[in-house]
Amino acid sequence: METNTNRPTNAPKYFLWGTLLIWFGVLIWTPFIILQIIGKQPSFLSFLPFHLIGVIGGARLRSFARKAMGLPPPERKSLQIAGSILIAMGILTWAPYFYLKAFTPTPVEVMNFLPFHLVGALGGILLLTINHLSTRQNLEKTRR
Repeated sequence: METNTNRPTNAPKYFLWGTLLIWFGVLIWTPFIILQIIGKQPSFLSFLPFHLIGVIGGARLRSFARKAMGLPPPERKSLQIAGSILIAMGILTWAPYFYLKAFTPTPVEVMNFLPFHLVGALGGILLLTINHLSTRQNLEKTRR
């Protein structure tokens, strides 16, 4: 049996789908926020699974695609480290929310925690984007 080692790869498509899945996971909160603004009380837990599937699934799909394309893992520069820390802090914002919701009789509002999550996550994404753009710009300069 002969094995074709030069078969075409779908890795770039997986990378694109991973990116789209991440954006789906982020934008799933748009209707939730709109419903909150107009005074409705949508269930937080009805949106959370779609958010987590999109964000975590998309990140895993992008990681898989990077490996399949033979790309090296990105270098850890100070902006990337700071961005990752901000994202982690934004995610950890939900720890007190879930603790209060599960173990105390205190009424807890999602909207009291969401701004901190968004500042951490979006701030971290901004730093990662700046790092990516500066790295790309430096690569273009060295190629010239």
